[in-house]
Amino acid sequence: MTLAPVFYTLAQVQFNPIAQMSDYVAHLQERLRRSGFPDFRAENQFELTIRRLDEAQPDVQPTQHMRWSFTNTQRTEGYQLLSNALVFHTTTYDTFTDFLEKTISGLNLVHEIVELAYVERIGLRYLDAVVPMDNDTLQQYLNPSLLGFSANLEGRLSHSFTETLTVIEDGNLVARAVITDGALALSPDLIALHLKLQPRFTEINGRNAVLDTDYFVVKRNSFDLKQIEDQLLKAHDIIANAFKVSVTDYAREKWA
Repeated sequence: MTLAPVFYTLAQVQFNPIAQMSDYVAHLQERLRRSGFPDFRAENQFELTIRRLDEAQPDVQPTQHMRWSFTNTQRTEGYQLLSNALVFHTTTYDTFTDFLEKTISGLNLVHEIVELAYVERIGLRYLDAVVPMDNDTLQQYLNPSLLGFSANLEGRLSHSFTETLTVIEDGNLVARAVITDGALALSPDLIALHLKLQPRFTEINGRNAVLDTDYFVVKRNSFDLKQIEDQLLKAHDIIANAFKVSVTDYAREKWA
């Protein structure tokens, strides 16, 4: 589609934890730098692990993780490496063939350097911005089930949110829709990923919907690039079908 609404796409593959991953980062960074991803940064991430006990207060343990980021010069696509996962993400999505090739290429590079043993989780996620064009309304673009009361209640809309979780084959499909007035409503877990959105998405200021569709399979298998590729292809088909039922024929015609 000429005006495709996708503005952010990511694939994540979780593998066996590598306690000394930091020892391999320099080698990986040099290979990725030569492959078109010269921008590099290392970050400390903190998260709280809450374990419920019989006591009045739960046990809260802070945990620190390292994350290494490798992006292109324009900072529109790149990789995120953790001790147990690799993410490829982009804000300039063109075709799934290209996206899949870069995902598998990055994962193969990590495997060459680290020698991975197994895969624990494979996920694919698309975010689409549905914005009425010309004098259209959002109702003309979205499946009515996603609109909630956003088109019926008086006053200025703060947000309308729907989420559906379905089990498909061996995985879970999470389909969310957030309708707001103003700029795009980004999920909090995406704010720190450091990629630049395309101007036509940063300039949005009005009634819009963000479709956030995530399909993932949690299953331990021996590391096999062909199996990972096949799973991502299957995930793409499932997400494509979810998108198809989320938007109208009229919307697809406008984006063509």
